[in-house]
Amino acid sequence: MPSCHDHLPPVDLTRASAVSILSGEHRVILQVIDCLERIGQQAVREHRIPAGYARNALELIRTFADRCHHGKEEDILFPALELQVPGFGPTAVMREEHIIGRAYVASMGSAVEAGHVTAFADAAAGYVDLLRAHIAKEDDILFRIAQTMLSPAQDEAIVEAYRAVEHDDMGDGTHERMLAIADVLADAYGIERASSDPQTFALLTAVCGCHSVKG
Repeated sequence: MPSCHDHLPPVDLTRASAVSILSGEHRVILQVIDCLERIGQQAVREHRIPAGYARNALELIRTFADRCHHGKEEDILFPALELQVPGFGPTAVMREEHIIGRAYVASMGSAVEAGHVTAFADAAAGYVDLLRAHIAKEDDILFRIAQTMLSPAQDEAIVEAYRAVEHDDMGDGTHERMLAIADVLADAYGIERASSDPQTFALLTAVCGCHSVKG
């Protein structure tokens, strides 16, 4: 069914911008949740949680997907949009879904530590479904709207704020370490590496300054 936002141009992934950098990070998050889905399926099939891989996936979700990626959205991009349109509906929906996602992550963490296979698999499946739909809404609706709302100066300021998150808040090397763990998981579960795509790789390294994640 056509959307009322179909007239808006898709996110321009050929340059680093406030939305394209986040969209590039989405490719890694999708890679991780593809792995998480297979980890959950393996747990059910083998009647045990592959705890090492599960903990790696959870570290990636907590550090890269939530603290770094969702942090950029909630603390930088969303407020910039909400300043222009108070009560901006799309960002309110995204914030609520972030909260729901954190509850799933907490449930997965508890289940891993307790060895509860069914609880882990159920929470993992719920998180995977939520994040796939969430990312689609951001890429296909919110980011396309944001692209039209932000002036070049606003966009540049947001990108600089992202750079500060990577270097000052996350710490130099954290982004690179997360991408490396994501690729180890991808290799273990037969998932394609997002960083193998040159365009995605350029977006992933646009503000963090890391260059060795392709190895």
